[in-house]
Amino acid sequence: MATSVYFSGAVKTEQDLYEDLVTESIKIFGQDVVYLPREEIAEDDLLNETWNQYTQAFPIEMWLENVEGFEGDGNLLGKFGLEIRDQGNFVVSKRRWEQAVGSAAAGIADFIKPREGDLLYMTMTSRLFEIKYVEPKSPFYQLGKLPSYTLTAELFEYNDEHFDTGWDEIDQIEWKNATSYSYIVSGAIAYTLGEKVTQWTGSNDGDGDPINIEGYVSGWEGAGVNRVTIISPHQSINGDGTFRTFFVDADANQKLVGSESGTAQNITTDQSGTVKTFYNEDPFADNDEFEVAGDDVIDFTESNPFGDP
Repeated sequence: MATSVYFSGAVKTEQDLYEDLVTESIKIFGQDVVYLPREEIAEDDLLNETWNQYTQAFPIEMWLENVEGFEGDGNLLGKFGLEIRDQGNFVVSKRRWEQAVGSAAAGIADFIKPREGDLLYMTMTSRLFEIKYVEPKSPFYQLGKLPSYTLTAELFEYNDEHFDTGWDEIDQIEWKNATSYSYIVSGAIAYTLGEKVTQWTGSNDGDGDPINIEGYVSGWEGAGVNRVTIISPHQSINGDGTFRTFFVDADANQKLVGSESGTAQNITTDQSGTVKTFYNEDPFADNDEFEVAGDDVIDFTESNPFGDP
């Protein structure tokens, strides 16, 4: 039996009213969240992984659907320690997302809705969540329109991603957890804390642009020691995506160059793992010890783990 022709559930004014009520309800009962769009730096085709960075942050309100605490697998005690697998469902108004995030994000193509892989920083709990799935049809066509997105997100596990969002509490996640490398340089330390440093690999890409290794200065020790600590070295966006650490005793044109200070020094000694590094705040952590021991077990210079063709 056909529906009545005298009534319609898709009246524009009623749709707008319903969307206004949804938006207002989230503003009243929601949580302050910071949306971090993912920017891909390079891709590892072998492991099907990407190296990402997060340089933009957009505060927005969202409604947390979970009423009895976070869902997911909870806390698991495995052979690698305690794993916390909290999961939450965040509801955001489509109109507000387009206003606060979609139209404000710069340099991201086809950014028309929330994406899997983007991050949410929940200010109330100071936790980062990674969006695993975006449901665009819940609630399902109320009054013939979809006023919101439902984002299923899990607690984020840091893996050497770069954060430069301007939010100190978010950027500190990288400074405290990123892989750290210590090098002795040829001259007096004059780098700027937090600046990007690059070193030419000795080769260029197909367009003739140099392929550089990049990192960020997290600390140094002067007074004749000239030790600089660098976090998250990786290939630049114009590179081939191959993970490399900085070269020691490289050519004169392969100096470690600071993007802000302009300082250019040669790396003379790799001291990674020989001293406790800046980021390691846990006195019981074995990060540095595993780094040194791993060098004797695995040959990290091998580019093809399955052997030469």
